[in-house]
Amino acid sequence: MYHNYSSGDEYFRYILDTYSDALIRLCYSYVKNMTDAEDLAEDTFCELVRSSPDFDSAEHEKAWLFRVAANKCKNHVMSARIRLSAPLDEQIIENTPDTRGNMQSDGTEYIRDKVLSLPEKYRTVLHLYYFEEMSLENIASVLRIPKATVGTRLARGRNLLKKQLGDEFDV
Repeated sequence: MYHNYSSGDEYFRYILDTYSDALIRLCYSYVKNMTDAEDLAEDTFCELVRSSPDFDSAEHEKAWLFRVAANKCKNHVMSARIRLSAPLDEQIIENTPDTRGNMQSDGTEYIRDKVLSLPEKYRTVLHLYYFEEMSLENIASVLRIPKATVGTRLARGRNLLKKQLGDEFDV
C-alpha cells in the first residue's frame, strides 16, 4: 500500500475526506437523486472496507473507487424495482458544492443540469472529465472502455451540450 497511516481509522478518514464529495457527484450523475447518490457512495466505501485492496498510487486508488461507484450506480439504475418506482427528477442541481466546497452561482449549476440531461454514456464521460478533472486514460480505466471511445464520447457529448446550450454559453 502506498499510504503510511498508523491505523485503519486514519486511512479511512483520509479516504472519506478526499473522495466523498466526488463520489457523491459521480453517483448523482447516474441516479439523479441525492439520497440514492449518497447511499451508493456509502456502499462504495463499504466495499473498500470489505475488500481492503492494496493500491500502488493515488491514481489507482481513485480509479478503483470510481469504477466501483460506477458499477454500483449502473446496477442500481438497471434494477427493475428502481426503474418502476423512481420518480422523474429533472430539477436543476441546487445546494451542490463545487470541488472546493463553495456554492455555485456562475452558471455552473445550469450547465451541470444540462450535462445530466444527456444520455448516460456522454453524461458520465463529461462529468468525469470536466467536474472531476480526470484524464482520458483514467476515465477509460474507470469505465473499462478504450481511450479512443472516451475521446469519441467526449466529443459527441460536447456537441450535444453545445446544441442544448445554443448561444447561452461557449462550451
